[in-house]
Amino acid sequence: MKSDRSEWLCVIVLLLQQTSVSGSERFEVLGPRYPIAVYPGEDAVLPCYLSPNISAEGLEIRWFREDYTAPVSLYHFGQYNFRMQIPSYKGRAELFPEEFRKGNVSLRLKDVRGSDDGHYRCAVYSGQWDDEALIDVVVRGQSSVSLHSEGGQTRLEFRSDRYPEPAVIWTDRDGHDVTSLSNTTEQRDSEGRLSLRSSIPVRQESNVFSCLIRSAVSEPNWEPQLHIPRDFFPDPSGWMVSLFLMAALTVAAAALLLIQWRRMDKKERLFEYQALPVLRSQLDEEYQWTFNVRHGRWARHGQWADVTLDPDTAHCALTLSEDGKRVRRGDRQHLPDNQQRFDSRLCVVSRESFTSGRHYWVLEVNGWWTIGVTRESANRRGDFSFTPQQGYWCLDCDSSSLSALTDPQTRLPQTLCPRMLGVCVDIEERRVSFYTVESRAHIYTFTDMCFPEGDKIYPVFWTLDRNRDLVILPPVETETGHS
Repeated sequence: MKSDRSEWLCVIVLLLQQTSVSGSERFEVLGPRYPIAVYPGEDAVLPCYLSPNISAEGLEIRWFREDYTAPVSLYHFGQYNFRMQIPSYKGRAELFPEEFRKGNVSLRLKDVRGSDDGHYRCAVYSGQWDDEALIDVVVRGQSSVSLHSEGGQTRLEFRSDRYPEPAVIWTDRDGHDVTSLSNTTEQRDSEGRLSLRSSIPVRQESNVFSCLIRSAVSEPNWEPQLHIPRDFFPDPSGWMVSLFLMAALTVAAAALLLIQWRRMDKKERLFEYQALPVLRSQLDEEYQWTFNVRHGRWARHGQWADVTLDPDTAHCALTLSEDGKRVRRGDRQHLPDNQQRFDSRLCVVSRESFTSGRHYWVLEVNGWWTIGVTRESANRRGDFSFTPQQGYWCLDCDSSSLSALTDPQTRLPQTLCPRMLGVCVDIEERRVSFYTVESRAHIYTFTDMCFPEGDKIYPVFWTLDRNRDLVILPPVETETGHS
């Protein structure tokens, strides 16, 4: 009996020692900046890490949704606590204890269901320090193809629920685009995701239809095919119509099981590259850019903004240069708290703001950044997303991707990722465009800037790079005499 008590005492002492060592260190909990997209029945990993990558052994790791006291998964004192776990996640939610030493506190969700859609929080507590990250999970909806006959007209219909910003393309047997013949309606749910219904008339001839559903987020396209037999249109008499209708519906159901990966990504990139010269020509005509080869800059009829960073708005983990032209991620500092300072996102805005006119500036970027503009009334405190709906129009780049932060995000060709980035905002036109200075290629333009009249627009900068600065380049005298 004494031996058992001694063993338990040793375990408790070791746990307390480990907790005290880990608890003395400060850390941040970092999650992905974009939603985790998954289909029902699949497994999903919700990535989450400690920064710096200290060991998470001995820390309390709590994944939960709305209710902190009802966790999806709870791990503390070196083991899972299943007593408080939400029943629907039992046997489906697990961590990676073998990865705790590396600061990996990610969650695996098995056999994802529609009810798993929504926000998740990863909270890590050391006894003296705590932090949490917000992760959004998007469970893709189901789709169906059906054949309908009403008023003597037969139509093929495609339905898709909770699909992210879909674009529907119908093609016939020969690959010709017949989308113009279709009728497509969309309905957005309370969480901003779309349910889509698209139908196309079927002529009295043998045909094969493909309905391609393309999304703005990074995921495979869906392309169910349905063969409409010529005999589907017999003289309308009796059981033959019913028989072929049932056969067609059976073929439609089977077609859903034959959804295949297509080479649309390659075609999409090809179309983008072919469209670039046209876009560049249109932008040149509209904005009257003239390229200065000697300085690697643009000059145009407008104003080159001499942008400097505002230290009163900088997150406490950002390090700014004295002249306000450089920023990188550093160690946390004790800075005065105010309503203008970002407290959860590693952001800073400029001292300068714009209420009219056209303005542009150029940056030398590092390896991991988000850059764009924000309105004065946009939220800077707590959790928010870099989306136009929340007053942020930004471009994002990391080591593996380049994206425009629409909702959902728009993936862009990695080849457009710049070393020097040009940003142009037109207040009257309410648009902001991004360019690569090296090749003078157009990257992306937001055309949906929405802000109250008179609201100030600020350049905004975000970075996680500790090794390289984001550098705002000064205005340069150009060959046309503008600066």
